[in-house]
Amino acid sequence: MASRRQLWTVGYGAWAASVRADRLVKALVDRGITRLVDVRIAPCSSDLDPKRTYGPRPWHLHAGEAGINTLLGQSGIAYEWIVELGNPQRQDPSMAVLRAHLADPSGDWPVHRGLARLADRVRQPGAVVCLLCACAEANRCHRTVIAHALNDRSFSGELEILDVRAGGRRH
Repeated sequence: MASRRQLWTVGYGAWAASVRADRLVKALVDRGITRLVDVRIAPCSSDLDPKRTYGPRPWHLHAGEAGINTLLGQSGIAYEWIVELGNPQRQDPSMAVLRAHLADPSGDWPVHRGLARLADRVRQPGAVVCLLCACAEANRCHRTVIAHALNDRSFSGELEILDVRAGGRRH
């Protein structure tokens, strides 16, 4: 019997900034992740001054040789930002707008394009994909809503959804 396809999720928000990059990479490597798909709507720092408390970090998207793309690439993990999978209304804990877009049968919302792209990545032979967001708690994050929508639409409920920070516990 073939093993089930898996989709991992991770939120880095509970790791202290001083150890966040190292812990993120270690956790991904330990679970055999081959591709990290960023579902943050804004993965870039809003403050580009590295001398300030909040500024560019290794887990942000940067131009050139800095940032998350390079950080992950050094460990053999591909990075991809799928902006269409970002939560369109970050200040709504019920994720009403995202859920409404997902439920719209027309399929015209950006999230539908993002899910199709994500399904292609998960289906790639040998791929072990993980969704990244900043939220510390998977059950309160849109990445879990996205993961379950992908499972329902593209994998008939056969996708195993696991959380990196929870030691591989299922969602």
